[in-house]
Amino acid sequence: MRNIVILSALAALLAGCVTSSRILVTPLGTGPEDAEKTYVYALPQTILKVEVTCQEVRSVPGPYWEYAEKFLGIGEVIRQPSSSWDILDVEISHHTEADPGHLYSLHLLNGTFREEMLDRFRQKGMLLDGTEMVKASIAGPGLVSNRKSDYLRYVDLGVEENFEERTETMYKTLVTDTSFVRVPVDRTIVEQKTIARKAEEAAEFILLIRSSRFEMLSGEYKVFPQGEAMAAAIDRLDRLEDSYLSLFTGKNLRTVYRRSYFLVPEQGAVSSDYRLGMFSGQLGFVPAGLMEGVPLEVRITPEGKTAGIEKLNARVTEEYHYNQLYYRIPDVVDLKVVLGDRLLKQERISLFQAGALVAHPLD
Repeated sequence: MRNIVILSALAALLAGCVTSSRILVTPLGTGPEDAEKTYVYALPQTILKVEVTCQEVRSVPGPYWEYAEKFLGIGEVIRQPSSSWDILDVEISHHTEADPGHLYSLHLLNGTFREEMLDRFRQKGMLLDGTEMVKASIAGPGLVSNRKSDYLRYVDLGVEENFEERTETMYKTLVTDTSFVRVPVDRTIVEQKTIARKAEEAAEFILLIRSSRFEMLSGEYKVFPQGEAMAAAIDRLDRLEDSYLSLFTGKNLRTVYRRSYFLVPEQGAVSSDYRLGMFSGQLGFVPAGLMEGVPLEVRITPEGKTAGIEKLNARVTEEYHYNQLYYRIPDVVDLKVVLGDRLLKQERISLFQAGALVAHPLD
């Protein structure tokens, strides 16, 4: 350790002998007034973008669900309307912006200074000149998703008419001179079919579809479709059967939503938790005051890999007051996105805010 201190002091002495310039770097607004020139630079900070993809599944019973087992032998059907939510995916990206808490002025007190000396730091993203343009966007929750608004409507309830005719016999009494005579009279009544009758017709049509498809596949048709016509016919029959089966089994509508968040981690090497919102398995994203759901959080834990560098630099910076450049070495952090106790995503990324502030001699 003593040898390191001696070598550091020797390097400082040599640097002072070689350079003819005197430069002082201070936080912006605190520099000397007698500087010949002043340059401004900023340290970068890491901005996180968290994109959450979730799905809502809405289940709606069919109009004939009560007759599914009677006419088709299907017992597992949707009986009540319901809604369920789940998170499908989490994507994490990041970009850098100028850190407003780390703006510095480089003051040339005497001698010369070439701004190109900072290029190697800029190329590595260690310094920013503050004029960089940032463009990052997220989609708001109010935008339309891929929901099919009319998918849950049942408009095709069968191929038969909604009304049926029936004949009933009634008796009309005729009065004669000597007696009363009851004469039968037939009349036709048109009435709306019952739900049970319409369900029976729909079930018969499903069986007809299956029979037609079997005959087509087994070659029993007199005119047998060929090539693409065969595939198109089978596909159409499949979709038609699914449509009529949903009258008994119900429908599930899956809608995908995406929510994005910008997150600016705090300065320092301590662990931090950031709540993105509350998520419910029945309602999706809900307001915090609703007392429903579990928190969706981002947990950041720095690994402290730059802690030793910062301690060593703290001893050196007092000796190198002039002709030194301040920058920050990012630290690696363990980043987790959790929903309650459920881990959704885990990544290791470099975070400038968790890193060490060090000084580099200007040569």
